[in-house]
Amino acid sequence: MTVDIRYLDDGCKLEDSAWGISARINSQGYWCSFRVGQHFYRLCMDGLVVVGVDAVPLSEGQVMAVHKQYLRWVNSISLANETVARSCRLSVADYKQLTERYRRVYPEEVAILPPDRYGDVVIAPATGCPNRRCTFCAFYREKPYRVLGERALVDHLADVERLYCGKLQGARGVFLGSANALALSQRRLAFCLDQIRKRFDVFKRGVGAFADPDFSARRTDQEWCELKEKGLRQIVIGLETGWGELREKLGKSGDLTKAFACVRSAKHAGLNVGLTILTGATGPDSSDENLHNTIDTLIQMALTSGDILYLSPLNDNGFVSEEAIKQQRHFAPALRQATNARVISYQMQRFRYFM
Repeated sequence: MTVDIRYLDDGCKLEDSAWGISARINSQGYWCSFRVGQHFYRLCMDGLVVVGVDAVPLSEGQVMAVHKQYLRWVNSISLANETVARSCRLSVADYKQLTERYRRVYPEEVAILPPDRYGDVVIAPATGCPNRRCTFCAFYREKPYRVLGERALVDHLADVERLYCGKLQGARGVFLGSANALALSQRRLAFCLDQIRKRFDVFKRGVGAFADPDFSARRTDQEWCELKEKGLRQIVIGLETGWGELREKLGKSGDLTKAFACVRSAKHAGLNVGLTILTGATGPDSSDENLHNTIDTLIQMALTSGDILYLSPLNDNGFVSEEAIKQQRHFAPALRQATNARVISYQMQRFRYFM
């Protein structure tokens, strides 16, 4: 059997062209992706295995079958490579133990990340959400906001390092969880950024974080600049809509004053800004009014090419309507024409935190 090997920052990729099989293996020996003919599987940090471009989750029995199929294949390979040897020594039980370690490090789990930061290492200096009133939220409505103390944060960073090992070498960025890391006080957030740099050094893409201006700590321009100096590079705000009346119906403040101030201060400090925009939050009769109000708001924010608009159809208990998809397609070109920010279309419910 001839198997080609390509070395990666964290592990390697194996190609078995004779059988139409390939796999990406991390430096610990765990498979991260596994292709068998037309079936492409990916392993998530929570132990879930998904298949195909739509990331359809497999049942527990199917997950076990994929692990066993992979182990049979990798153990049939004759390669003098330590990563492959590690992979051969693992069992299905080892994969279960990895899942248990992940859940200890992230008891809340990693619910969502911006689509351009799916590969980031997640640090959770706080969990939950200080708002919890968003009518559309499927992630944090039942999760009160809790902040880790300094000792607990240091322990958390050590646990993250042990969990990821080699992945830390190839990761491009860090993202601070959960729903609103900017609600941390300036002292706590600065301490967190200092500890990340001390333990992990500097990531190419720096640190990103979710921010809700209505539930974030008030900061001076000097404090924003301090966060930039300590590694913060991007904040992501759930704007959802620029139409205040609709925003209030969605469980957020209809007064956008704090959102404007937050964007202005962040950009003045040299940070990039991401804004999520929901489609399908209104029926077809109000869609254009929502779009026009949102465009007016975005124009006032003076976004640049380093900023991103995340355009996502509303997910109602796992269901995305055709109207929401239609609005997503309609909004995207209009937003690209109205602002200098990049526009990325995605669906939140498809997020998976992959190995």
